Amino acid sequence: MIRYGIAETIGFRKQMEDAHAIWDREQPGLFGAEVYDGHAGSSAAVIAAEMLTPYFINLHKITCTGSSEKHAFTAAALREAYLATDRYIVDQGTESGTAAATLYICEEKFIAANAGDTRIVMGNGAGFVQLTIDHKPDLPGERARIEAAGGRVLFYDVPRVQGTLAMSRALGDASLKPYVTAEPRVVEGSLGWTNDIAVIACDGLWDVFTSEEAVLAARAAGNPEEAAQRLQNQAIERGSTDNITVIVLDLRSYTAACKRDSLRILGVLDRAAEGTT
Repeated sequence: MIRYGIAETIGFRKQMEDAHAIWDREQPGLFGAEVYDGHAGSSAAVIAAEMLTPYFINLHKITCTGSSEKHAFTAAALREAYLATDRYIVDQGTESGTAAATLYICEEKFIAANAGDTRIVMGNGAGFVQLTIDHKPDLPGERARIEAAGGRVLFYDVPRVQGTLAMSRALGDASLKPYVTAEPRVVEGSLGWTNDIAVIACDGLWDVFTSEEAVLAARAAGNPEEAAQRLQNQAIERGSTDNITVIVLDLRSYTAACKRDSLRILGVLDRAAEGTT
């Protein structure tokens, strides 16, 4: 069993554009935690929160409890779910977009993915592992990809794609394609018994917290509900004015039976970075 806590606030914005989802059902034995940070409206984030995980599971009949089909729990399957969700958002005619961070756990295996600047961090022993990369337009690989597609990275308070969007990957954002891609970076790995905490959050937290600070604060809390609320409150105290959504997972009882002592990365799938999209 994985205990979790969620905290969310509109912050000082006029509209709540974040969305989140938890998938915690006995069948197919899969646990999922998702955070979506929308922009130009909440439509893309809400659609992604409702669609992405059911698509991922149902298309491939994913099962984690003694089924011969559990091989479908793969980075390639999750990538397909990201791209299908992106296509659906665009087909709805909305100009909104959303960053995404999703973490799925099946037995001792996990798959973590993101597109944009939402982030997933996991405690590992006395330290931590950041399982995602913030997709910012000024990263050398992202800038090269954008410029190769005919786009530009312009600086307006921060680097922005075409002078507007401050991230280089997202679901939706029809008017900024192909410069802004929905291609996720997907990490597959196995858990260890020292993996105690996971934090999934939008940039309303990460703009004022380092990954290490977030893990330490979550560990210091009495339970995941308190941890999520404490992170949200401290983010506001530190000056965050954005929407904030934080999910904290307490993995200790779940990972206690793991065979390994620490997290192991088994593979990374990132077609955008590979230039094979």
